[in-house]
Amino acid sequence: MVIYVGRDGVLQATYLSEQLEHMKSLCADLEWLRAGVVRPSLEELEGAPLIDDYAFVQRGVTALQGKVTGHPILGPTTAITSDLYVFAPDLGWARTFSRYYRLGSPSLTMAKWLS
Repeated sequence: MVIYVGRDGVLQATYLSEQLEHMKSLCADLEWLRAGVVRPSLEELEGAPLIDDYAFVQRGVTALQGKVTGHPILGPTTAITSDLYVFAPDLGWARTFSRYYRLGSPSLTMAKWLS
């Protein structure tokens, strides 16, 4: 993420506001985890996109790649997530920079790594 600041200030203030909201949400979730509270709740996960046939990918940072359904912007597609921060395969979820994902089945390569 790069925020461009010119002589007149931030050129994309809306983008900056959106990024700040994502960061605040991620920080709050990480604070809950540090406090020992396992998040997300089942209710929170019900509305989260599902990523199936997923695997780790590197694009400068670790992310997940897989078949996504229920994404509020992308719809059903094969996609690479934003930066991966928390990976909880035994609990069935992952937290990226922008949202939670419900984890479906891992790819064959990932399944071997997880076993």
